[in-house]
Amino acid sequence: MGGVIMTGVSVRVTGMSSTERGSEGVVKAVRQGWTGKEAVIVAPGPLRSREFTVPLVDLSMK
Repeated sequence: MGGVIMTGVSVRVTGMSSTERGSEGVVKAVRQGWTGKEAVIVAPGPLRSREFTVPLVDLSMK
């Protein structure tokens, strides 16, 4: 199943319009948003991890 972004996959935000561009993390969930499918990403940090939501079209697999 190559090229499928789903729960547990490591991804990088590559979309030009995303404010999280360049961030990396692991997909926690994929859900239906207002503008289509979106992923909840968990990104590790020095003190604690953070979560953010990004449209699937703005993601690429690492």
